[in-house]
Amino acid sequence: MTRPHDPEPRDAPSKRPDDPTRRRVAARIALRAAVALGCARLRGARGGRLGLAMAALLSLGYGVMALVLRLDDGTTSLEGLLGSAASGLAWVAAGPIALAAAHDRPAADRRDGIEALAAARGISRTSLHGVRSLAAMLEIARVVALPLAALSALAALLSGSVLLALQHLAYGAALALFGAVSGVTLGGLAAASGRVAGARGRALFLVLTLVPWALADLAGDSRWSIPGALGAFLSFAARSAGGPVG
Repeated sequence: MTRPHDPEPRDAPSKRPDDPTRRRVAARIALRAAVALGCARLRGARGGRLGLAMAALLSLGYGVMALVLRLDDGTTSLEGLLGSAASGLAWVAAGPIALAAAHDRPAADRRDGIEALAAARGISRTSLHGVRSLAAMLEIARVVALPLAALSALAALLSGSVLLALQHLAYGAALALFGAVSGVTLGGLAAASGRVAGARGRALFLVLTLVPWALADLAGDSRWSIPGALGAFLSFAARSAGGPVG
């Protein structure tokens, strides 16, 4: 007995309507995996490890200082301490990670087979440059924002009053935004420096960061440089949250 002919033959799997959606989902998953791998490789680099270590040391040091101030002065504002921690983390902790991101990551990815792996997952070389930039931004933002969030929570716990605790939490939210801005600014510049200058990417990053800072400071307005602009944003965040301007 023969099988009756299907009057409406099924479409081939490659022509099903949901295939474009599946491809988009697969592409998003591949990009997220690539960014996660980029972050892990940046954390594993020498500068990444140094940045994380410095973030831990600074967080511990400022945490101890907060406890000492609380025991010595009782109910007191710790916003000045938090602002100082933000400045320290933005340079002492984020700086080594930015230098690691600027040190010719494309060449390291080619050497370690990351570009071939990305191509097998459908990620183009141009997209991989964006992945590296995003990974650098995320790692720098995390190393600044997460310790500041923890220190702000500690300051809220040590406040001694509900009003002061809320002020510390509001200031901590503003500092977390500062961490995000630092990540976008420093991470983007570092990744671009590594892409343009290759093995001299770190030198280019330092030139683009420090030389305008020195010239702007001589001109009397350091805001026309990346360090000065970040410092101005930190002051703006402090004013917005009702904290001290430093």
